[in-house]
Amino acid sequence: MSQDPERAPRRDAVRNRARLLDAARKTFAEHGLDVPLEEVARTAGVSRTTLYRNFATREELAATVFEDNVAWIEERAAELTGRPSAVVQLFDFVLDLQFAHGGIAHMLSQAGASWFSSLAGRTAAAFVPLLEAGRAEGVVRPDVFVCDVILAYQMAEGAMHDAEGDAGEENRKRIRAMLHRSLFL
Repeated sequence: MSQDPERAPRRDAVRNRARLLDAARKTFAEHGLDVPLEEVARTAGVSRTTLYRNFATREELAATVFEDNVAWIEERAAELTGRPSAVVQLFDFVLDLQFAHGGIAHMLSQAGASWFSSLAGRTAAAFVPLLEAGRAEGVVRPDVFVCDVILAYQMAEGAMHDAEGDAGEENRKRIRAMLHRSLFL
């Protein structure tokens, strides 16, 4: 008896995949993208075999996790279009995602990597029209482009790691203020 390739996946397989994605979000946020995949599987309550049956590589798992973040970024950019200072609001939205979930800067800096290139490109594309509008409004420094925004997220990631002993919220406020001064008028 052969299996139908069009058949929907079993409910337990769907549930295991969802558990793996939830566990990956949690462990990536807490321990970074280099967390052992065994820890992701343990947190999900599944075997390593189940993890690898769903995601062949760490990059595939991370890209799948970041897919949700990129979809949120695109949705937020669409909501903000036409609003004054929309680019600042989108910048802060993504920065808050980075503070909460971690790894966004890594995803954006890996634009050449196969799993991340389309995600990084989609994120950059969400910023382009808002950056152009922000420049026209006099909100964005005239010499700021998408590559500068991406670099700002990488700087924020580094600053968070360098200041782990600082109070979290105060540190995030300082980082946000520093990045705003470098990008916006």
